[in-house]
Amino acid sequence: MTDTGDMNDQPVATPKRRGLRFSLLELMVVTGIVAVWLPTFFAAREIPSLENQVQQMRALTSDLSIIDENEWSIRTLPGIWHNIHGWKYYLPAGAEMELRLATEGINSQGDPEEFQSVDVPSGIHTVHLKNTRSHDREYITEVFLDDKQVLRQIHPEQWLESSGSTSSGSPVESTSEAFPLDKPVCLRQMRLIESNPQTRFRSFNSPQEYDAKGNLLCLVPRGYVSRPAPRFVTPKNGAFRNTWGNRQGTRLVVGITNQLNGLLGIQPDARAIMDDGWNRWGKVLNAISVRPLLDDSRSVKPSTNNMSADSPVTKIPTLTVTNSLQPDARDSGNLASGVISENGKVMRVFVHYSSLPSGALIAVEVIFDSDHPDRIGFLPHQIQGSPPIKACQFETRFDSRFQWRRIDLLPVNQDGSVAESESQLVPQVTTLQKLAAQEKSPNGWQAIPAEQMPTAPDTIDEDALSELKLTTDVADFSQVTYPAGTRGQWDYKGLPVGQKWLLPRRGAQVTDGQSVDDAIQAEIQTATVYPGTQAAIPGGAVISNVRVTVPMPADRPIWLEIQRQ
Repeated sequence: MTDTGDMNDQPVATPKRRGLRFSLLELMVVTGIVAVWLPTFFAAREIPSLENQVQQMRALTSDLSIIDENEWSIRTLPGIWHNIHGWKYYLPAGAEMELRLATEGINSQGDPEEFQSVDVPSGIHTVHLKNTRSHDREYITEVFLDDKQVLRQIHPEQWLESSGSTSSGSPVESTSEAFPLDKPVCLRQMRLIESNPQTRFRSFNSPQEYDAKGNLLCLVPRGYVSRPAPRFVTPKNGAFRNTWGNRQGTRLVVGITNQLNGLLGIQPDARAIMDDGWNRWGKVLNAISVRPLLDDSRSVKPSTNNMSADSPVTKIPTLTVTNSLQPDARDSGNLASGVISENGKVMRVFVHYSSLPSGALIAVEVIFDSDHPDRIGFLPHQIQGSPPIKACQFETRFDSRFQWRRIDLLPVNQDGSVAESESQLVPQVTTLQKLAAQEKSPNGWQAIPAEQMPTAPDTIDEDALSELKLTTDVADFSQVTYPAGTRGQWDYKGLPVGQKWLLPRRGAQVTDGQSVDDAIQAEIQTATVYPGTQAAIPGGAVISNVRVTVPMPADRPIWLEIQRQ
Protein backbone atom coordinates (compact mmCIF):
# COMPACT_ATOMS: atom_id res chain seq x y z
CA MET A 1 0.00 0.00 0.00
CA THR A 2 1.40 3.32 -1.06
CA ASP A 3 1.13 6.52 0.98
CA THR A 4 0.59 9.53 -1.32
CA GLY A 5 -0.52 12.12 1.20
CA ASP A 6 2.94 13.62 1.70
CA MET A 7 3.55 14.04 -2.01
CA ASN A 8 0.36 16.04 -2.53
CA ASP A 9 1.30 18.40 0.25
CA GLN A 10 4.71 19.52 -1.34
CA PRO A 11 4.67 22.89 -3.39
CA VAL A 12 5.29 22.68 -7.12
CA ALA A 13 8.44 24.68 -8.35
CA THR A 14 7.70 27.28 -11.04
CA PRO A 15 10.28 28.33 -13.69
CA LYS A 16 11.99 31.81 -13.24
CA ARG A 17 11.02 34.56 -15.72
CA ARG A 18 14.04 35.92 -17.76
CA GLY A 19 14.25 39.72 -18.36
CA LEU A 20 16.08 39.57 -21.74
CA ARG A 21 15.03 37.01 -24.32
CA PHE A 22 16.05 36.96 -28.01
CA SER A 23 16.15 34.42 -30.72
CA LEU A 24 19.16 33.20 -32.67
CA LEU A 25 18.04 35.27 -35.66
CA GLU A 26 18.00 38.48 -33.61
CA LEU A 27 21.54 37.74 -32.35
CA MET A 28 22.79 37.32 -35.90
CA VAL A 29 21.18 40.61 -37.00
CA VAL A 30 22.79 42.59 -34.15
CA THR A 31 26.17 41.00 -34.80
CA GLY A 32 25.90 41.94 -38.47
CA ILE A 33 25.13 45.58 -37.68
CA VAL A 34 28.11 45.87 -35.32
CA ALA A 35 30.37 44.18 -37.87
CA VAL A 36 29.35 46.67 -40.55
CA TRP A 37 30.15 49.80 -38.42
CA LEU A 38 33.34 48.61 -36.71
CA PRO A 39 35.61 49.21 -39.78
CA THR A 40 34.15 52.70 -40.18
CA PHE A 41 34.83 53.49 -36.51
CA PHE A 42 38.42 52.29 -36.61
CA ALA A 43 39.03 54.01 -39.94
CA ALA A 44 37.82 57.34 -38.51
CA ARG A 45 40.38 56.98 -35.74
CA GLU A 46 43.22 56.15 -38.13
CA ILE A 47 42.52 58.75 -40.84
CA PRO A 48 44.09 61.76 -38.99
CA SER A 49 47.22 59.76 -38.29
CA LEU A 50 47.40 58.58 -41.90
CA GLU A 51 46.83 62.11 -43.18
CA ASN A 52 49.69 63.36 -40.97
CA GLN A 53 51.96 60.64 -42.35
CA VAL A 54 51.00 61.58 -45.90
CA GLN A 55 51.81 65.23 -45.17
CA GLN A 56 55.16 64.25 -43.69
CA MET A 57 56.02 62.14 -46.74
CA ARG A 58 54.82 64.91 -49.06
CA ALA A 59 57.08 67.37 -47.22
CA LEU A 60 60.04 65.20 -48.14
CA THR A 61 59.25 65.62 -51.81
CA SER A 62 59.38 68.72 -54.00
CA ASP A 63 55.78 68.45 -55.17
CA LEU A 64 53.67 71.61 -55.08
CA SER A 65 49.90 71.49 -54.82
CA ILE A 66 48.12 74.43 -56.43
CA ILE A 67 45.39 75.30 -53.94
CA ASP A 68 43.89 78.29 -55.78
CA GLU A 69 44.84 79.18 -59.35
CA ASN A 70 44.17 82.86 -58.62
CA GLU A 71 46.57 83.13 -55.61
CA TRP A 72 50.14 82.39 -54.67
CA SER A 73 50.78 78.76 -53.80
CA ILE A 74 54.05 78.39 -51.88
CA ARG A 75 55.75 75.69 -49.89
CA THR A 76 59.11 75.21 -48.16
CA LEU A 77 61.42 72.66 -49.76
CA PRO A 78 63.32 70.03 -47.75
CA GLY A 79 66.65 71.32 -46.44
CA ILE A 80 69.82 70.22 -48.18
CA TRP A 81 72.30 72.18 -46.02
CA HIS A 82 71.98 74.26 -42.87
CA ASN A 83 72.84 77.48 -44.73
CA ILE A 84 70.67 76.83 -47.80
CA HIS A 85 66.90 77.31 -47.68
CA GLY A 86 64.49 76.67 -50.53
CA TRP A 87 60.89 77.32 -51.59
CA LYS A 88 58.66 76.40 -54.49
CA TYR A 89 55.90 78.67 -55.69
CA TYR A 90 53.11 78.96 -58.23
CA LEU A 91 52.24 82.42 -59.56
CA PRO A 92 49.15 82.94 -61.74
CA ALA A 93 49.69 84.28 -65.25
CA GLY A 94 49.56 88.07 -65.44
CA ALA A 95 50.46 88.61 -61.77
CA GLU A 96 53.36 91.04 -61.25
CA MET A 97 55.49 90.18 -58.24
CA GLU A 98 59.11 90.65 -57.19
CA LEU A 99 61.62 89.07 -54.86
CA ARG A 100 63.32 91.39 -52.33
CA LEU A 101 66.50 90.81 -50.33
CA ALA A 102 67.68 93.02 -47.46
CA THR A 103 70.74 92.48 -45.28
CA GLU A 104 70.49 95.56 -43.02
CA GLY A 105 67.76 97.42 -41.16
CA ILE A 106 65.89 94.25 -40.18
CA ASN A 107 63.46 94.95 -37.34
CA SER A 108 60.01 94.03 -36.04
CA GLN A 109 58.48 97.50 -36.51
CA GLY A 110 58.79 98.05 -40.25
CA ASP A 111 60.48 97.15 -43.52
CA PRO A 112 64.16 97.73 -44.37
CA GLU A 113 64.81 100.95 -46.28
CA GLU A 114 67.46 99.45 -48.56
CA PHE A 115 67.06 96.21 -50.51
CA GLN A 116 67.76 94.47 -53.80
CA SER A 117 64.90 93.19 -55.94
CA VAL A 118 64.19 91.12 -59.03
CA ASP A 119 60.96 90.33 -60.87
CA VAL A 120 59.73 86.76 -60.60
CA PRO A 121 58.06 84.91 -63.51
CA SER A 122 54.60 83.35 -63.40
CA GLY A 123 54.15 79.60 -63.32
CA ILE A 124 55.91 77.09 -61.06
CA HIS A 125 59.47 77.94 -59.99
CA THR A 126 61.97 77.42 -57.15
CA VAL A 127 63.80 79.98 -54.98
CA HIS A 128 66.90 79.28 -52.86
CA LEU A 129 68.68 81.46 -50.29
CA LYS A 130 72.31 80.73 -49.45
CA ASN A 131 74.46 82.26 -46.65
CA THR A 132 78.22 81.67 -46.55
CA ARG A 133 81.49 83.17 -45.29
CA SER A 134 84.36 83.43 -47.76
CA HIS A 135 88.02 82.64 -47.09
CA ASP A 136 88.45 86.37 -46.39
CA ARG A 137 85.64 86.13 -43.80
CA GLU A 138 83.27 88.13 -46.00
CA TYR A 139 79.51 87.76 -45.48
CA ILE A 140 77.96 86.48 -48.71
CA THR A 141 74.21 86.20 -49.30
CA GLU A 142 72.95 84.79 -52.61
CA VAL A 143 69.46 84.21 -54.02
CA PHE A 144 68.81 81.71 -56.81
CA LEU A 145 65.74 81.49 -59.05
CA ASP A 146 65.48 78.08 -60.73
CA ASP A 147 69.15 77.47 -59.81
CA LYS A 148 70.25 80.74 -61.47
CA GLN A 149 71.78 83.45 -59.27
CA VAL A 150 69.62 86.59 -59.41
CA LEU A 151 70.62 88.53 -56.24
CA ARG A 152 73.89 88.78 -54.34
CA GLN A 153 75.13 90.82 -51.36
CA ILE A 154 78.74 90.83 -50.11
CA HIS A 155 79.86 92.55 -46.91
CA PRO A 156 83.43 92.74 -45.54
CA GLU A 157 84.52 91.04 -42.34
CA GLN A 158 84.38 94.30 -40.38
CA TRP A 159 80.72 94.71 -41.37
CA LEU A 160 79.81 92.97 -38.10
CA GLU A 161 81.53 91.08 -35.32
CA SER A 162 79.06 88.23 -35.07
CA SER A 163 78.92 85.18 -32.81
CA GLY A 164 75.92 83.46 -34.40
CA SER A 165 72.42 84.15 -35.61
CA THR A 166 68.77 83.84 -34.70
CA SER A 167 65.98 83.09 -37.12
CA SER A 168 62.26 83.68 -36.92
CA GLY A 169 61.86 80.92 -39.48
CA SER A 170 59.33 81.21 -42.26
CA PRO A 171 55.55 81.58 -42.15
CA VAL A 172 55.50 79.30 -45.20
CA GLU A 173 54.91 75.66 -44.22
CA SER A 174 56.48 72.56 -45.75
CA THR A 175 53.14 71.83 -47.41
CA SER A 176 51.46 74.05 -49.98
CA GLU A 177 49.68 77.17 -48.78
CA ALA A 178 47.73 79.85 -50.60
CA PHE A 179 48.50 83.57 -50.11
CA PRO A 180 46.73 86.66 -51.54
CA LEU A 181 48.56 88.47 -54.34
CA ASP A 182 48.20 91.94 -52.82
CA LYS A 183 50.22 91.29 -49.66
CA PRO A 184 53.92 90.54 -49.09
CA VAL A 185 55.04 87.08 -48.00
CA CYS A 186 58.17 86.75 -45.86
CA LEU A 187 60.10 83.65 -46.83
CA ARG A 188 62.83 83.95 -44.20
CA GLN A 189 64.23 86.37 -41.62
CA MET A 190 67.61 85.86 -39.97
CA ARG A 191 69.28 88.30 -37.54
CA LEU A 192 73.00 88.05 -36.81
CA ILE A 193 73.98 88.08 -33.14
CA GLU A 194 76.56 90.69 -32.20
CA SER A 195 79.71 89.76 -30.31
CA ASN A 196 80.39 91.06 -26.82
CA PRO A 197 83.44 89.46 -25.17
CA GLN A 198 82.49 90.85 -21.74
CA THR A 199 79.31 88.79 -21.40
CA ARG A 200 78.99 85.21 -20.25
CA PHE A 201 78.22 83.80 -23.70
CA ARG A 202 80.33 86.44 -25.50
CA SER A 203 77.32 87.60 -27.48
CA PHE A 204 74.56 90.19 -27.52
CA ASN A 205 71.14 89.69 -29.07
CA SER A 206 69.65 93.13 -29.78
CA PRO A 207 65.93 93.75 -29.13
CA GLN A 208 63.63 92.81 -31.99
CA GLU A 209 62.64 96.44 -32.64
CA TYR A 210 66.30 97.43 -33.21
CA ASP A 211 67.76 97.39 -36.72
CA ALA A 212 69.85 94.26 -37.16
CA LYS A 213 72.09 92.83 -39.85
CA GLY A 214 71.38 89.45 -41.41
CA ASN A 215 69.01 88.69 -44.26
CA LEU A 216 65.33 89.15 -45.02
CA LEU A 217 63.83 87.54 -48.13
CA CYS A 218 60.28 88.43 -49.18
CA LEU A 219 57.93 88.02 -52.15
CA VAL A 220 55.99 91.26 -52.65
CA PRO A 221 53.73 92.86 -55.28
CA ARG A 222 55.78 94.76 -57.86
CA GLY A 223 56.32 98.37 -56.74
CA TYR A 224 55.24 97.58 -53.18
CA VAL A 225 55.89 100.62 -50.96
CA SER A 226 57.88 99.59 -47.90
CA ARG A 227 56.48 100.38 -44.49
CA PRO A 228 59.19 102.41 -42.68
CA ALA A 229 59.88 101.66 -39.05
CA PRO A 230 58.91 104.49 -36.65
CA ARG A 231 61.63 106.57 -35.04
CA PHE A 232 59.90 106.33 -31.66
CA VAL A 233 58.03 103.71 -29.65
CA THR A 234 55.05 104.21 -27.35
CA PRO A 235 52.46 101.91 -25.75
CA LYS A 236 50.48 102.38 -28.98
CA ASN A 237 53.14 100.33 -30.80
CA GLY A 238 52.02 97.21 -28.99
CA ALA A 239 54.80 95.59 -26.98
CA PHE A 240 56.07 98.69 -25.15
CA ARG A 241 53.81 98.96 -22.13
CA ASN A 242 54.33 102.19 -20.15
CA THR A 243 57.39 102.95 -22.32
CA TRP A 244 58.12 105.97 -24.52
CA GLY A 245 61.26 106.95 -26.39
CA ASN A 246 63.60 106.24 -29.24
CA ARG A 247 63.12 102.94 -31.00
CA GLN A 248 66.89 102.54 -30.94
CA GLY A 249 67.95 104.58 -27.95
CA THR A 250 67.04 105.97 -24.55
CA ARG A 251 63.49 105.51 -23.27
CA LEU A 252 61.24 106.65 -20.45
CA VAL A 253 59.51 104.00 -18.32
CA VAL A 254 56.74 104.92 -15.87
CA GLY A 255 55.10 102.83 -13.17
CA ILE A 256 55.71 99.25 -14.31
CA THR A 257 57.05 98.00 -10.96
CA ASN A 258 56.99 99.06 -7.31
CA GLN A 259 60.65 99.96 -7.74
CA LEU A 260 59.61 102.82 -10.04
CA ASN A 261 56.69 104.21 -8.06
CA GLY A 262 56.92 108.00 -8.27
CA LEU A 263 60.10 107.87 -10.39
CA LEU A 264 60.94 108.46 -14.04
CA GLY A 265 62.60 105.23 -15.15
CA ILE A 266 65.49 105.64 -17.60
CA GLN A 267 66.20 102.79 -19.99
CA PRO A 268 69.52 103.40 -21.82
CA ASP A 269 70.24 102.39 -25.40
CA ALA A 270 70.53 98.60 -25.43
CA ARG A 271 73.58 98.77 -27.70
CA ALA A 272 75.33 101.11 -25.27
CA ILE A 273 75.22 98.63 -22.41
CA MET A 274 75.03 95.39 -24.49
CA ASP A 275 73.69 93.34 -21.61
CA ASP A 276 70.87 90.90 -22.48
CA GLY A 277 69.81 90.76 -18.83
CA TRP A 278 68.70 94.41 -18.91
CA ASN A 279 66.89 94.25 -22.26
CA ARG A 280 63.81 92.54 -20.85
CA TRP A 281 60.60 94.44 -20.27
CA GLY A 282 60.39 95.78 -16.73
CA LYS A 283 64.16 96.08 -16.28
CA VAL A 284 65.30 99.65 -15.59
CA LEU A 285 68.92 100.63 -14.94
CA ASN A 286 68.45 104.15 -13.64
CA ALA A 287 65.66 106.49 -12.54
CA ILE A 288 65.08 110.15 -11.69
CA SER A 289 63.01 111.70 -8.94
CA VAL A 290 61.49 115.15 -9.39
CA ARG A 291 61.16 117.55 -6.45
CA PRO A 292 59.42 120.96 -6.71
CA LEU A 293 60.81 123.67 -4.44
CA LEU A 294 58.17 126.18 -3.37
CA ASP A 295 58.76 129.90 -2.97
CA ASP A 296 58.48 129.62 0.82
CA SER A 297 61.45 127.20 0.78
CA ARG A 298 59.22 124.22 1.47
CA SER A 299 60.00 121.22 -0.72
CA VAL A 300 58.17 118.13 -1.80
CA LYS A 301 60.34 115.16 -1.01
CA PRO A 302 60.76 112.68 -3.85
CA SER A 303 60.17 108.98 -3.53
CA THR A 304 63.00 107.57 -1.40
CA ASN A 305 62.90 104.28 -3.23
CA ASN A 306 66.44 102.89 -3.04
CA MET A 307 65.55 99.34 -4.08
CA SER A 308 65.46 98.34 -0.43
CA ALA A 309 62.45 97.16 1.54
CA ASP A 310 63.86 98.86 4.63
CA SER A 311 64.22 102.33 3.14
CA PRO A 312 61.80 104.95 4.46
CA VAL A 313 58.87 105.72 2.20
CA THR A 314 57.08 109.04 1.99
CA LYS A 315 53.82 109.58 0.20
CA ILE A 316 54.57 108.59 -3.38
CA PRO A 317 53.15 110.82 -6.13
CA THR A 318 51.03 109.36 -8.90
CA LEU A 319 52.44 109.80 -12.41
CA THR A 320 50.28 110.03 -15.51
CA VAL A 321 51.66 110.36 -19.04
CA THR A 322 49.68 112.46 -21.52
CA ASN A 323 50.05 114.33 -24.80
CA SER A 324 49.28 117.75 -23.31
CA LEU A 325 49.98 120.13 -20.45
CA GLN A 326 46.24 120.24 -19.77
CA PRO A 327 45.37 118.04 -16.78
CA ASP A 328 41.96 117.21 -18.21
CA ALA A 329 43.67 115.67 -21.25
CA ARG A 330 45.19 112.87 -19.20
CA ASP A 331 44.92 109.29 -20.31
CA SER A 332 44.34 107.15 -17.23
CA GLY A 333 45.68 104.11 -19.06
CA ASN A 334 49.11 105.70 -19.68
CA LEU A 335 48.73 105.04 -23.40
CA ALA A 336 49.79 108.47 -24.63
CA SER A 337 50.95 108.31 -28.24
CA GLY A 338 53.36 111.24 -27.93
CA VAL A 339 53.44 114.53 -29.84
CA ILE A 340 55.63 114.32 -32.94
CA SER A 341 57.16 117.51 -34.36
CA GLU A 342 60.09 118.91 -36.37
CA ASN A 343 59.59 116.67 -39.41
CA GLY A 344 59.09 113.61 -37.28
CA LYS A 345 62.46 113.93 -35.53
CA VAL A 346 61.25 114.99 -32.07
CA MET A 347 58.67 113.42 -29.75
CA ARG A 348 57.26 114.90 -26.54
CA VAL A 349 55.16 113.46 -23.74
CA PHE A 350 54.03 115.14 -20.53
CA VAL A 351 54.31 113.44 -17.13
CA HIS A 352 51.79 114.90 -14.66
CA TYR A 353 52.44 114.63 -10.91
CA SER A 354 49.49 114.40 -8.55
CA SER A 355 49.05 113.70 -4.83
CA LEU A 356 52.04 115.83 -3.82
CA PRO A 357 51.84 116.66 -0.08
CA SER A 358 52.41 120.41 -0.63
CA GLY A 359 49.67 120.68 -3.23
CA ALA A 360 52.20 121.64 -5.91
CA LEU A 361 51.04 120.86 -9.44
CA ILE A 362 53.78 120.14 -11.95
CA ALA A 363 54.21 118.41 -15.27
CA VAL A 364 57.54 117.41 -16.76
CA GLU A 365 57.83 117.65 -20.53
CA VAL A 366 59.99 114.71 -21.62
CA ILE A 367 61.67 115.18 -25.01
CA PHE A 368 63.27 112.67 -27.39
CA ASP A 369 65.40 113.65 -30.39
CA SER A 370 66.02 111.01 -33.07
CA ASP A 371 69.21 112.83 -34.11
CA HIS A 372 70.52 112.11 -30.58
CA PRO A 373 69.00 108.71 -29.67
CA ASP A 374 71.07 108.43 -26.46
CA ARG A 375 69.58 111.66 -25.14
CA ILE A 376 66.45 112.40 -23.09
CA GLY A 377 65.34 115.94 -22.19
CA PHE A 378 63.35 117.30 -19.23
CA LEU A 379 61.50 120.62 -19.09
CA PRO A 380 59.43 121.27 -15.93
CA HIS A 381 56.17 123.23 -16.03
CA GLN A 382 54.05 124.68 -13.25
CA ILE A 383 50.38 123.78 -13.75
CA GLN A 384 47.62 126.33 -13.19
CA GLY A 385 46.32 126.27 -9.63
CA SER A 386 49.66 125.28 -8.10
CA PRO A 387 51.37 127.22 -5.31
CA PRO A 388 54.30 129.25 -6.72
CA ILE A 389 57.25 126.97 -7.51
CA LYS A 390 60.73 128.47 -7.21
CA ALA A 391 62.70 125.62 -8.77
CA CYS A 392 62.53 121.96 -9.73
CA GLN A 393 65.16 119.40 -8.75
CA PHE A 394 66.01 116.31 -10.82
CA GLU A 395 67.91 113.64 -8.90
CA THR A 396 69.27 110.34 -10.20
CA ARG A 397 68.60 107.34 -7.95
CA PHE A 398 70.64 104.28 -8.95
CA ASP A 399 74.00 105.70 -10.03
CA SER A 400 75.92 103.42 -7.66
CA ARG A 401 75.36 100.56 -10.08
CA PHE A 402 77.67 102.09 -12.71
CA GLN A 403 80.59 102.92 -10.36
CA TRP A 404 81.14 106.45 -11.71
CA ARG A 405 84.19 107.94 -9.98
CA ARG A 406 85.51 110.60 -12.36
CA ILE A 407 84.25 113.95 -13.68
CA ASP A 408 85.56 115.87 -16.67
CA LEU A 409 86.17 119.49 -15.60
CA LEU A 410 88.19 122.41 -16.92
CA PRO A 411 91.51 122.96 -15.13
CA VAL A 412 91.95 125.70 -12.55
CA ASN A 413 94.97 128.03 -12.49
CA GLN A 414 97.13 128.42 -9.39
CA ASP A 415 95.33 131.65 -8.52
CA GLY A 416 92.01 129.81 -8.50
CA SER A 417 90.75 131.14 -11.83
CA VAL A 418 89.50 128.84 -14.57
CA ALA A 419 91.77 128.42 -17.57
CA GLU A 420 90.89 130.67 -20.49
CA SER A 421 93.55 129.89 -23.09
CA GLU A 422 92.48 127.67 -26.01
CA SER A 423 95.06 125.02 -25.14
CA GLN A 424 93.68 124.68 -21.62
CA LEU A 425 90.00 124.43 -22.53
CA VAL A 426 90.26 120.66 -22.88
CA PRO A 427 88.49 119.02 -19.92
CA GLN A 428 90.63 117.02 -17.51
CA VAL A 429 89.56 113.93 -15.61
CA THR A 430 89.00 114.86 -11.98
CA THR A 431 88.80 111.98 -9.50
CA LEU A 432 86.68 111.90 -6.36
CA GLN A 433 89.79 112.26 -4.23
CA LYS A 434 90.50 115.65 -5.82
CA LEU A 435 86.88 116.68 -5.53
CA ALA A 436 86.80 115.76 -1.86
CA ALA A 437 88.59 118.99 -1.03
CA GLN A 438 85.66 120.92 -2.42
CA GLU A 439 83.21 122.33 0.09
CA LYS A 440 80.24 120.10 0.90
CA SER A 441 76.86 121.10 2.26
CA PRO A 442 75.71 119.64 5.60
CA ASN A 443 73.50 117.09 3.83
CA GLY A 444 76.45 115.72 1.87
CA TRP A 445 75.80 117.34 -1.49
CA GLN A 446 78.77 118.85 -3.28
CA ALA A 447 78.24 121.60 -5.86
CA ILE A 448 80.04 121.39 -9.21
CA PRO A 449 81.42 124.84 -10.16
CA ALA A 450 79.52 126.01 -13.23
CA GLU A 451 82.60 127.81 -14.58
CA GLN A 452 84.55 124.53 -14.62
CA MET A 453 82.00 122.66 -16.72
CA PRO A 454 83.16 122.72 -20.36
CA THR A 455 80.97 123.80 -23.24
CA ALA A 456 79.32 120.85 -24.95
CA PRO A 457 80.50 120.29 -28.55
CA ASP A 458 78.34 121.69 -31.36
CA THR A 459 76.66 124.24 -29.04
CA ILE A 460 77.55 127.91 -29.37
CA ASP A 461 76.42 131.39 -28.43
CA GLU A 462 72.97 131.61 -26.83
CA ASP A 463 72.38 127.89 -27.39
CA ALA A 464 75.55 126.91 -25.53
CA LEU A 465 75.21 124.03 -23.10
CA SER A 466 77.47 123.18 -20.19
CA GLU A 467 78.57 119.58 -20.01
CA LEU A 468 78.80 117.52 -16.82
CA LYS A 469 80.32 114.15 -17.69
CA LEU A 470 80.77 111.21 -15.29
CA THR A 471 82.87 108.18 -16.18
CA THR A 472 83.99 104.95 -14.51
CA ASP A 473 87.42 103.49 -13.91
CA VAL A 474 86.13 99.91 -14.36
CA ALA A 475 87.27 98.46 -17.69
CA ASP A 476 85.37 95.15 -17.48
CA PHE A 477 82.35 94.73 -15.19
CA SER A 478 82.31 90.98 -15.75
CA GLN A 479 85.44 90.82 -13.56
CA VAL A 480 83.85 92.69 -10.64
CA THR A 481 83.02 90.58 -7.56
CA TYR A 482 79.86 91.85 -5.88
CA PRO A 483 79.09 91.36 -2.18
CA ALA A 484 76.43 88.88 -1.13
CA GLY A 485 72.88 90.21 -1.21
CA THR A 486 73.41 92.69 -4.04
CA ARG A 487 73.06 90.37 -7.03
CA GLY A 488 69.93 91.09 -9.01
CA GLN A 489 69.70 94.58 -7.50
CA TRP A 490 73.01 96.39 -7.82
CA ASP A 491 75.19 94.13 -9.96
CA TYR A 492 75.89 95.28 -13.50
CA LYS A 493 77.48 93.19 -16.27
CA GLY A 494 77.17 95.53 -19.24
CA LEU A 495 79.83 97.61 -20.96
CA PRO A 496 81.28 100.65 -19.16
CA VAL A 497 79.08 103.68 -19.80
CA GLY A 498 79.22 107.34 -18.86
CA GLN A 499 76.53 109.74 -17.62
CA LYS A 500 76.42 113.16 -19.26
CA TRP A 501 74.25 116.14 -18.41
CA LEU A 502 73.83 119.01 -20.89
CA LEU A 503 72.70 122.12 -19.02
CA PRO A 504 71.65 125.49 -20.48
CA ARG A 505 73.96 128.30 -19.37
CA ARG A 506 71.11 130.31 -17.99
CA GLY A 507 72.50 132.59 -15.33
CA ALA A 508 75.98 131.09 -15.53
CA GLN A 509 77.20 134.68 -15.28
CA VAL A 510 75.48 137.44 -13.39
CA THR A 511 73.98 140.14 -15.59
CA ASP A 512 71.59 143.07 -15.06
CA GLY A 513 68.17 141.85 -14.08
CA GLN A 514 69.41 138.32 -13.36
CA SER A 515 70.68 137.00 -10.08
CA VAL A 516 72.93 134.10 -9.21
CA ASP A 517 69.84 132.21 -8.01
CA ASP A 518 68.71 131.94 -11.65
CA ALA A 519 71.64 129.67 -12.54
CA ILE A 520 71.09 125.97 -13.08
CA GLN A 521 73.04 124.18 -10.36
CA ALA A 522 74.57 120.71 -10.53
CA GLU A 523 75.57 118.71 -7.43
CA ILE A 524 76.82 115.23 -6.67
CA GLN A 525 76.63 112.91 -3.69
CA THR A 526 79.06 110.10 -2.94
CA ALA A 527 78.73 106.76 -1.13
CA THR A 528 80.85 103.76 -0.15
CA VAL A 529 77.95 101.33 0.36
CA TYR A 530 74.94 100.53 -1.80
CA PRO A 531 71.81 102.52 -0.80
CA GLY A 532 69.63 100.73 1.71
CA THR A 533 72.34 98.15 2.48
CA GLN A 534 75.56 97.78 4.42
CA ALA A 535 77.26 96.13 1.43
CA ALA A 536 80.47 97.89 0.43
CA ILE A 537 80.73 99.00 -3.19
CA PRO A 538 83.64 97.19 -4.91
CA GLY A 539 86.51 99.54 -5.63
CA GLY A 540 85.59 102.19 -3.07
CA ALA A 541 83.56 105.41 -3.11
CA VAL A 542 81.41 106.23 -6.13
CA ILE A 543 79.05 108.99 -7.22
CA SER A 544 75.73 107.74 -5.90
CA ASN A 545 73.48 110.59 -7.03
CA VAL A 546 73.48 113.62 -9.30
CA ARG A 547 71.10 116.49 -8.61
CA VAL A 548 70.26 119.27 -11.05
CA THR A 549 68.25 122.26 -9.81
CA VAL A 550 66.35 124.15 -12.52
CA PRO A 551 64.95 127.61 -11.69
CA MET A 552 61.28 128.18 -12.59
CA PRO A 553 59.87 129.12 -14.97
CA ALA A 554 62.16 127.14 -17.27
CA ASP A 555 62.32 127.85 -20.98
CA ARG A 556 64.99 125.38 -22.11
CA PRO A 557 65.24 121.66 -21.30
CA ILE A 558 68.07 119.91 -19.54
CA TRP A 559 69.39 116.78 -21.23
CA LEU A 560 70.67 113.45 -19.91
CA GLU A 561 72.76 110.98 -21.89
CA ILE A 562 74.02 107.52 -20.95
CA GLN A 563 76.59 106.52 -23.54
CA ARG A 564 79.21 103.85 -23.96
CA GLN A 565 82.63 105.10 -22.84
